[in-house]
Amino acid sequence: MIGGQDEDSWGKSGTGETPQERKRRGGSAAACGKRSLARKSTAVSQAVQLIYPICSSLDGIHFVMSQPLLAVDFTLFYKLSI
Repeated sequence: MIGGQDEDSWGKSGTGETPQERKRRGGSAAACGKRSLARKSTAVSQAVQLIYPICSSLDGIHFVMSQPLLAVDFTLFYKLSI
């Protein structure tokens, strides 16, 4: 077979793009996943900075912030500060 294992006769992978198209887009699927994780981590960090002082002032009232595929329990942050 000509080309890589994951390529069809046109040089496209199962994702429907050539290696050149992937390079223009910004790298591999793994790189895309890392960027996505970094964005989620930043969002969680900002939420903690915003909500942590509120939780601390309320003496440990249980707050749970939910995001798609991610839940952060702010009581844990409160207990760690004691």
